[in-house]
Amino acid sequence: MKYHIIHQTPRQLHIKLPVRRLTGQEADILYYALTGLGEVVSVSVLRRTAAAIIRFRKGADAGILQALKEMDLHDPEALEALPGVSARATNEEFKDKAVSKIMLQLGKRLLLPFPIRAAVSIYNGAPYIREGIRDLLKRDFSAEIIHATAILASFVTGDFNTASSIIFLTDMGEMLEEWTYKKSVDDLAQSLALNVTKVWKKSDDGSFKQCPIHEVNDEDLIRVGMGSLIPLDGVVVSGEAMVNQAALTGESVLAEKRLESTVFAGTVLEEGELIIRVHATSGKTRYDRIVQLIEESESMVSVTQSRAQDLVSRLIPYTFGTSILTGLITGNLTKAASVLMVDFSCAIEVAMPIAVLSAMREAGRHQITVKGGKYLEVISEADTVIFDKTGTLTNATPVVEQVLALDGRDEDEMLALAACLEEHFPHSLANAVVRAAKEKGLEHEELHTSPNYIVAHGIVSSLNGERVVIGSSHFVLEDEAAYVSEEDREKILAMPTQYSRLYMAIGNRMAAVIGISDPIRPESIRLISTLRDSGIKHIVMMTGDSERTAQAIAQEAGITEYYSEVLPEDKARYVQEERDKGRKVIMIGDGINDSPALSAADVGIAIKEGADIANEIADITLSGKEIEKIAMLRQMSSQLLDRMTWTGRVGIGFNAAILVGGIAGLFMPGTAAFLHNASTIVLCLNNMRNILPESEEQSIVENM
Repeated sequence: MKYHIIHQTPRQLHIKLPVRRLTGQEADILYYALTGLGEVVSVSVLRRTAAAIIRFRKGADAGILQALKEMDLHDPEALEALPGVSARATNEEFKDKAVSKIMLQLGKRLLLPFPIRAAVSIYNGAPYIREGIRDLLKRDFSAEIIHATAILASFVTGDFNTASSIIFLTDMGEMLEEWTYKKSVDDLAQSLALNVTKVWKKSDDGSFKQCPIHEVNDEDLIRVGMGSLIPLDGVVVSGEAMVNQAALTGESVLAEKRLESTVFAGTVLEEGELIIRVHATSGKTRYDRIVQLIEESESMVSVTQSRAQDLVSRLIPYTFGTSILTGLITGNLTKAASVLMVDFSCAIEVAMPIAVLSAMREAGRHQITVKGGKYLEVISEADTVIFDKTGTLTNATPVVEQVLALDGRDEDEMLALAACLEEHFPHSLANAVVRAAKEKGLEHEELHTSPNYIVAHGIVSSLNGERVVIGSSHFVLEDEAAYVSEEDREKILAMPTQYSRLYMAIGNRMAAVIGISDPIRPESIRLISTLRDSGIKHIVMMTGDSERTAQAIAQEAGITEYYSEVLPEDKARYVQEERDKGRKVIMIGDGINDSPALSAADVGIAIKEGADIANEIADITLSGKEIEKIAMLRQMSSQLLDRMTWTGRVGIGFNAAILVGGIAGLFMPGTAAFLHNASTIVLCLNNMRNILPESEEQSIVENM
């Protein structure tokens, strides 16, 4: 893409494209391509002048300039990646609305004669009065009753200019509040929606191959295995499965899916396997449902916000009563109307949710997806953290160190077969096997029948009529009772003890043992220390791995309490026992076997690179490369609570001052309306700011 630089500083670029103006589609592609760059802080696209202002972290200008050079605003793939709702377009829409409303108000004041202005005020005020009467008849003491009474009082006194000002300021306040809220929801929803990049699509030769999701068309067939996210809407053409639809319906009971059943993007296939004929390819339906989920979910309301809402709900009748009392004592309807312009609820009902949404959006910028405000609050109150080992405390990319072929079999053939089985159930160890086969250039065909995953044990399939199993030693050697010759047993015992091992048997005879190195992450050691310093004293590690491996990792991480060779139900039971003791528990894991414990914890945190079912069940997900950001999340949680408390105090305090000023006759109703709406908008804009300054974000990580 061609462009020229208008102005450049160490943290900002102002560029101009060689066209007169950008189309809405081109502006969206430019905006989302730039905001997707990791070092970009913010982007402003000036569509009418074909320019953009890019703010970024210091030292990132070279990479951004190169990305701009390689960008294509007419790329079909870039168009497919656009979200269902454009935050940039939303901003433009509300700016146009605001300008139109202001110009219309000025035009009425300057051009219309008084009788027509009065008639217009009555016409515009009628809906407010009608809404207030409706709530009054329902005995619902809402803010609408207060606004309606203020407008009606202005009409009775013949002060139509004041009534017009109240209507205008109330409309502007509601519109700006809607804009700040919608923008926060859009920003958050985009971080949740764009998370599926590849699918298993049926090719012309009848086999299923992985391809980018944008290459899937209507009527294409895709395959979804157990533990995977269903990426697109469609209809089942083959297979039977149990699907978790809680992300869309809130219903925890699994839904049975069979031939001709409809399945939805964003749900999780927990048992079985399906072949689906795709009916919606854009992914935008998923986006729209996430927006709806965010807006309707009770989890968005934190405990602090709920308490504040209860308080302001009790204050509304007192505001109304104070207005009536002021009118009776002073005989001045203007003073009474000024009191009525005080609405304590706005700061709580609008500004506080924006603080929560902004914190969730800020977390998303750091590759942390938070699914509800209450989970952020619990993070700051937690006193117990339970870690899974593999893929969580240990390296997210374990590597195959040794393939020990047994029973006279070929090493490369065994690695290829293991990769063929493991690729269907992605986990950190499975990914290591698949990656090792790929690095050796080993191609494998789907010769085995459909594999079945047995949680916490391994995979069962068949090859040429023989049963094939791969998994832990307990599963293969004890449960399956696979035969091992004495010679092969000696070879297995000679393998280095620090390796985690995958055992594979064919036809009930040991065929191979794969040794995998899974070293602890250096950042895990720093994270454990930082969490202790932040007040978390009870830190536990639980793993299905052997006692030998668990002990070594726990000692290196500085964890004194650990449990080895545990099953999924053991983890969940332990989490529940800790909660029964009155502890606030955070569970951190990445696999299918961690899902019960993630669900049982006060807050479940999953690693994004792990199983889809773990990500869907968890309350928070974070990138596997960013585990140290848990410390940042705890700091962010604490500061969010401080911000919400401050918002409540300032909102209630400032409106109380307006109420006193109205009683004293210091404010006219129009002035009181202006001050009230202005205070709410200022609080909203303040709560849209990042909680952690960039310098503080860096110091948290550097001090670990």
